[in-house]
Amino acid sequence: MGVNVKMKKKLLAILLTVVAGLSLAACGSKETESEGVNQTDTTAKTEESNATGDTAGVQGGEIWYSTKNSTETVHVAMAKGVTDAAAMLGFSGKVAVAEADAAKQNDQMNNLVENVKPAAIVLNPYDSDSVSDVIAKCNEAGIPLAVIDNKANNADVAVSVLFDSIASGQAAGEEAIRLLTEKYGEPKGVVVDLYGEVVSQVFKERAQGFEDVMKQYPNIELISVLGAPEADVATSALNNIITDTNSQGKTIDLINTPTDTATLGAIEALKTNDMWYGAGEDKHVFIISHDGLGDILDYVQEGYVDSEIAIDVFGVGGIAAEVLNEYTVKGKAVPTSGTFTPKGKYLNKEVEFSEGDNGPTIMLSPIKVTKEAADNQLIWGNAMKK
Repeated sequence: MGVNVKMKKKLLAILLTVVAGLSLAACGSKETESEGVNQTDTTAKTEESNATGDTAGVQGGEIWYSTKNSTETVHVAMAKGVTDAAAMLGFSGKVAVAEADAAKQNDQMNNLVENVKPAAIVLNPYDSDSVSDVIAKCNEAGIPLAVIDNKANNADVAVSVLFDSIASGQAAGEEAIRLLTEKYGEPKGVVVDLYGEVVSQVFKERAQGFEDVMKQYPNIELISVLGAPEADVATSALNNIITDTNSQGKTIDLINTPTDTATLGAIEALKTNDMWYGAGEDKHVFIISHDGLGDILDYVQEGYVDSEIAIDVFGVGGIAAEVLNEYTVKGKAVPTSGTFTPKGKYLNKEVEFSEGDNGPTIMLSPIKVTKEAADNQLIWGNAMKK
C-alpha cells in the first residue's frame, strides 16, 4: 500500500510508540533500513506502547503481537489495536515485526515462546501454513495465543479473530444493487469487478460474495477482471475495460474493488478517460471500495467514492487481546457460542463466538460507510491520519 511522504512521517511516529524491539540470541545484528526505521534482522528497535496511559505492566506481564510488516498503514493500525488493548488491560504491549518474512516470523515466535515467555501472544501469520509447529510449542508452554486476520492452518489456538470476507463482498454487492436501483429504478447496468489475486483467500472471498449477488440479477452485465491489489494493475485493467466498453457503445455504471490500493489505481484510469465525476453529476461512475484507507474515506466524504466497506482493524487485535485476558489468561476455555462485549472502542460493539477450523472463532462483521459516516474516528484510516 503506497503512502506519501507526509503519511510516512506519521506512520513512523506511530510505529515508534507501538513497536518494541525483540533480539534473538541465535541471530546476527545486521542493520537494515525499512521506511525510515532502523531494524535488526529480527524486528524494529523501538519503544513500547503506553497509548492509553501509564498503566502498562500493572499485572506484571507482556502481551506480544507478531505482525507481518511495519510499512503498510493497515498493519501499523492493527498493531496499535493490540498494544492499546494491552495497556487498557494492565499489560505491557509489545510488537515483533516479521517484515514479510515467514522464516523470520517463526524465529521471532520461537524466541518469544522459549525465552521471553509473555503473558499472551497475538499472531497475524504471514504464511498460514508455516506457523503450526511454533503454535504447538506455544500451546505446550502454556502461553495463551490468539490468531488474527489470517487463519493458521493445521493448528489449535485459544481463539481466532478474523474478518468475514464473504460478508464484505456481499455488503458491497447489496450496496451496488441499491445504487443501480437508485439510478435506473431497477438493478441493471454494466458492473466491473476488479478482483484480487486468487492466491489471497481474502480477495477470493470478497469477489465471491460480491459476484454471487450480481449474478442474481439478469439485467446486470458483470465484467470480472484481475485488477488488484496493486494500483498500477488496477489502472491498466480498467483502461482496457473502458476501451472495450466504449468500442461496444456501452458505459460503465459501477466499479467494485477488493482493496483501497486498487481503488486508487482505478481512480487514475477514470481521470485519464474523463470519467472522474462526483455523485449527482451525469458522468458519475459508482465506486465501491474495501478496507478503510484514509484517502478513500476522504473521497467518500467528497462524493467521488460512493461506499467503503470498512474492516475493524483496531478491533481485530484489540478484541483478541481482550478475549485472551478474559478467558485463557485466567485458565478458562474460550467458548464456541454466545456473545462477547469488548471494553475497548471498536466498530464491532458486540461479537459472537463460533466453532471454527482451529477452535473458538470470532468473525468480525464489515461496516458499510457512506458519506454521512465517513469521518468516523473508529475507522483506522481516519485515526491514522492524525
